[in-house]
Amino acid sequence: MLAWPDETMYEGIASVAADRPDGRAVVFEGTTWTYEELLTQSRALAGGLADLGVSAGDVVAVWLGNRPEWIACQLAASSLGAATVAVNTRYRPHELEYMLADSGASVLVSEDELLGRDYHEMIATAVPEVTAQSPAAFDPDSAPALEAVVSLEPSADLPALRGYDDVLETGRERDRGELEPATDPEAPAAIFYTSGTTSDPKGCLQSSRSLLNHSAHVADHLGVTADDVAVATLPFCGIWGYNTLFSVLATGATLVAQTHFDPGETIRLVDEYDATYLTGLGVMFERLLEHEIFDPSRVETVERGVVGFISKGYDEALFDRIESTFGFPVVQPYGLSEANSQIFVGEPSDPAERRKRVGGPPIHPAIDAKIVDPETGEERPAGEEGELAIRGYLLADGYLGNPEATTAAVDDSGWFYTGDLAERDDDGYVYYRSRLDDALRVRGFLVAPREIQSAVTDHPDVRSCEVVGAPHPRHGEVPVAFVVPADGGLIAADLEAFLDDRVADYKVPEAFEFVDGFPTTEGPNGEKVQKTVLRERVADRFEA
Repeated sequence: MLAWPDETMYEGIASVAADRPDGRAVVFEGTTWTYEELLTQSRALAGGLADLGVSAGDVVAVWLGNRPEWIACQLAASSLGAATVAVNTRYRPHELEYMLADSGASVLVSEDELLGRDYHEMIATAVPEVTAQSPAAFDPDSAPALEAVVSLEPSADLPALRGYDDVLETGRERDRGELEPATDPEAPAAIFYTSGTTSDPKGCLQSSRSLLNHSAHVADHLGVTADDVAVATLPFCGIWGYNTLFSVLATGATLVAQTHFDPGETIRLVDEYDATYLTGLGVMFERLLEHEIFDPSRVETVERGVVGFISKGYDEALFDRIESTFGFPVVQPYGLSEANSQIFVGEPSDPAERRKRVGGPPIHPAIDAKIVDPETGEERPAGEEGELAIRGYLLADGYLGNPEATTAAVDDSGWFYTGDLAERDDDGYVYYRSRLDDALRVRGFLVAPREIQSAVTDHPDVRSCEVVGAPHPRHGEVPVAFVVPADGGLIAADLEAFLDDRVADYKVPEAFEFVDGFPTTEGPNGEKVQKTVLRERVADRFEA
């Protein structure tokens, strides 16, 4: 049963606020917002956005770091029946321009500066009209649907910008009687864009029913209650950070926000606020452990969390180090923009051998999963790999403005085909193996690059590894390993000998390329390796 079957994002959090009006909702830069104060600002912002023309079915682009105003934008848009589009805080002007145009956003709410970057300057590049037009005449050519740009700080150099506080004040002055909150839980509430590593990013339409309920289920699975305190390290603009954010608010717990991840600041906040809930990438935890101010006593209050290793590859030694130092059972998540984050997550009570795999049981009984043969579509039995398909309340309502891509991904029975290679065990646990496009077909066997990468990185002189397939005249396809060595004296023969008794012979890479690093693209949760670039580098390696 869903926790909120008929509520919007706004209505769900409003019900929490009704129960805990004076409860501590968000702490940001030393200032505490109660649940009632969060709702009060959201209502004022909704009035201000309505004055700018936002109504049901519209889109509000949010280009903010992790801060209370981000949450207020989501709740305000939801109360109007509009959707937010989460803009990555690390985007550059051309990426911003693409997202504004593709999403059809009518309003952009933005920082003035973050991460040492001048957002006003980037906005002026993407939407030149802000430098020359007054707000009343705002009519940009670069993003045709855009009607207003709102900044946390106004600028005399950009006359078309509206100040966030001014928009709030306008909203407070409006007659609230004409702004009854929207009530459709199936309407789009947020749009998350795929990372676009192989094509233009696609916008995934997520409803309140999907986002609100799934976030609550994440909290329930991990045992989060109103007594918990979470430090927000993951960006709200990504589906994982978003679900983590609302897993906190849906339970009436406290969120300590920092605009962006900074390991020293995270340690200080965990220590100062006795945080109990901490989630992030493995590399983020590694930076915490290696920071000069880190001490186990400063994080001893942390009781639960989720650690993701997919983007940079699994590191068992780091897994063990995180678990032993922080003292909570590490679980690894599987998720994606099309279906929320943390869909399959290990049980904290599971033995370490299980939790060291990406995935686990579905976090709610309403989630259906199956593993199918990627060529025939027939369902595979437990223990056999294949493409993962998912069905349930948590799926996005398709790709924005791209019905062809939606039809290709979702069948008539509502199954979404993820494009991921996975397997399911006898207990119904689902474990991610690799992207299906990354999986190799070697001598008739389906091979997950992740398995080879893990074996290679077990070598003490290897820092990291990525494996791709290369065409081969005799074997059809063979694995090639790109290796970042920790020791400059490492050679291919060392690794071949090391792997000899660790993996089957057909899994031993046909070649090793020693590199200083990998080509990457920026995603909401950090950098992702561009496998397509690596495949291109070895496409003709074995032609002779």
